[in-house]
Amino acid sequence: MMLIAQLVAALKRIGVPVADVTIGKLDDRSTWRVDYDDPTIAQRLAGEELLASFDPDNDEEYLEERAESEATAFLKKPSTQSFLVVMAGFFDAQVVDVQEDLKVAYKQVYKDEHSLP
Repeated sequence: MMLIAQLVAALKRIGVPVADVTIGKLDDRSTWRVDYDDPTIAQRLAGEELLASFDPDNDEEYLEERAESEATAFLKKPSTQSFLVVMAGFFDAQVVDVQEDLKVAYKQVYKDEHSLP
């Protein structure tokens, strides 16, 4: 479930150690549970505060993280690397420049396709 992954990522971004997250009913936060992985008191309080205020529809950082991860994985594929070499030769450009341009474009398309409501 994307919401769980999104919540785990948000907790980790603020330094909260997470063992597991469960969501009972989407529209009832009292059924959402975070199992912490040996947190300090401050980490637990930060996690509880985030859980109470978390707005998945406005979590742009998660979308950016996912776009970066997906673009990086795509660019590491051997077929993509071959394509980059061919395109660099075609446009008389450096492979690294073509790769960066493709990464920017890939991330934008990813974010457009997975935009938050």
